[in-house]
Amino acid sequence: MRVNAGTVLGFYSAAIMFDPAFLTGETWGFGGAPVEHVETHAAHVFLVADRAFKIKKDVSLPYLDFSTVEKRRAVLEEELAINRSFAPDIYIDVIEVRGEPVLRMRRFPAQALLSRQMAQGRIDGQLARRLARMIAEAHAAAPRRETRGVDIMMGLGAQLSNAFTSSADLFQPAETLEFHALYEEALKRMRPLLNDRSARGLVRRCHGDMHSGNIIVEDGEPKLFDAIEFSEKIATVDVLYDLAFLLMDLWWHGEHATANAVLNHYLHLRRSEEDLSGLALLPLFLSTRAGVRALVTADLVHELPVSGSLRQRGMALDCFRASIAFLKPRPPILICVGGLSGTGKSTLAAALAPMVGAAPGALHIRSDIERKVLAGVDEFQRLPADSYSRQASFAVYETCIARAAKALAAGHSVVLDAVFSRDSERQHAAAVARQHKTGFLGLWLEAPAESLTARVAARGADASDATPGVVAQQRTYDLGRLDWERIDASGSPAETLSRVRQRLPYRHAAPA
Repeated sequence: MRVNAGTVLGFYSAAIMFDPAFLTGETWGFGGAPVEHVETHAAHVFLVADRAFKIKKDVSLPYLDFSTVEKRRAVLEEELAINRSFAPDIYIDVIEVRGEPVLRMRRFPAQALLSRQMAQGRIDGQLARRLARMIAEAHAAAPRRETRGVDIMMGLGAQLSNAFTSSADLFQPAETLEFHALYEEALKRMRPLLNDRSARGLVRRCHGDMHSGNIIVEDGEPKLFDAIEFSEKIATVDVLYDLAFLLMDLWWHGEHATANAVLNHYLHLRRSEEDLSGLALLPLFLSTRAGVRALVTADLVHELPVSGSLRQRGMALDCFRASIAFLKPRPPILICVGGLSGTGKSTLAAALAPMVGAAPGALHIRSDIERKVLAGVDEFQRLPADSYSRQASFAVYETCIARAAKALAAGHSVVLDAVFSRDSERQHAAAVARQHKTGFLGLWLEAPAESLTARVAARGADASDATPGVVAQQRTYDLGRLDWERIDASGSPAETLSRVRQRLPYRHAAPA
C-alpha cells in the first residue's frame, strides 16, 4: 500500500501494511522464535533472536521516496554503507526476503540505548568524555561538502516558521512571530561566521540524526547508528549543528552537566579545527534542533485523537518554547576560580560551568590542561619541574586568558580555573572581562593546610601534577592584594558549590 503525504521536517507515522509472514520466526530463519515489530516513520523493524531486520515502507514524502522496490533496495544499500562507518559490528548486509529488500543487523538490547541509560541516571563524566571523543572522530572522518552554512540555516528557519504558522492549534501566533523575528536576527548576525566555517571545511556529510535514541553504549563505549541515509541534503550540515542535536537532547532531559562536559571535551579534542568562534552559533543551532523536535512531535499529535495526545501536545509546546528560549541567551560572564592546589578549583569549576551563561553552559578552561597541551603531552602525563618555571607558567596563563577572550568574544561564558597566585594574573583576567564588556566574578578558595595536603596526596589520575611538596611551597607565596570573593572550601565539594551559587549574578536562561 502506497502513501503520499506532505509534512515539513516531520515524520509520517501512520501504519503501512506489510506481509503478515514477516511476523513469523520462520520467515527470518528462526523457526518458532517470537518476532517483535517496531514501526518508525518510514520503516518496519522486525526483531528476532539476535538479529534485527529492517524494511522500508512503500511511501513517497517530500523528503524521501521509497515508492519502488528498486528505490528501497538502493536506500538500504546506502544505509548499510553509511552506518558501517559508525558501527561496522551492527550493520551486516542487505538481503531479499519474500521479494522485499531487507537490511540485516545485529540486535542489541534496548537497555543499551543512551536514551535508556539517561533515563536511569547512568551517564557519568567518563561516558560524557567518550561521547565527545566518538563525535570528534566522526566529524574528523566525515566528507567535506561545499554547501554554504547560511543557506542550510536559512532553509531550516523558513521551514520552521512556516510549519509553526500552519500549526496554530498548537503554537500561539504571537510566539511564532517572536520565534521568526529572533531567528531572522540571529541568522543575520551569524551569516559571515556560517559562511566562514563553510570555507574552512566545517560543513560536512554528517550523521545528521545524532540524538540519544541513535546511540548505544556497549562495554562503556558509545556507538552511533541509524544515520540519515535518505537525504544527502539533510545530512549535510555544520559539524556543530550535528553535535547540537545531542547537546539539545541531553539539556532537554535535564542532563546539563553531561551536555556541558560533552561540549567542553569536544572542543578540547577539536582544537585544530574549532577556534571557539563557533560558540556564537550554539543558540541558533540549539534553537533549530528544539524546533525540529517540536514539529516532529506536532506531526504525531495531528495523527492521534485529541484524548490520546495530551502528553505529545505538551511536549510539542515545550520544545517550541525551548526553541525561542535558546535564542535569548543570558549575556556572557567570566568566572575565575583561584586558590592553592587542593582547594578543589577544578571540581568547583566543572560544577559551575553548566549553571551559567547560554546553554549548555560555560566553557571550562583549566590551566592544568592548557599546560599539558602546550607541552604536547597527554593530560595525565606528569611533566618535569622546568614545565613549572616562571616563564612556562606565564605562557600557560597567557594561553588561558587568550582562550577565554575568544569565547567571550563569541558571546559565551567562561569558567577559568588556575592558581592565580599573583595579583597581576588576577588583574589581567578582570581586564579581559572589561574589554569584552562582560560580567566578572573572581573566587578565591581557601582551606586549612592539612586539608590541602591530604587532598593532593589522595588524587588518582589527574591533569594536575601538584604534590604535597608543591602545596607547602605555594603556602609561602606572597599573594599581594586579594580582592576576589573568599570562599571557604574546607568542606565537601557540594558545600563549596552551595556557597558559590549564592554569589552567581545569574544562571542559564534555557529551560530545565
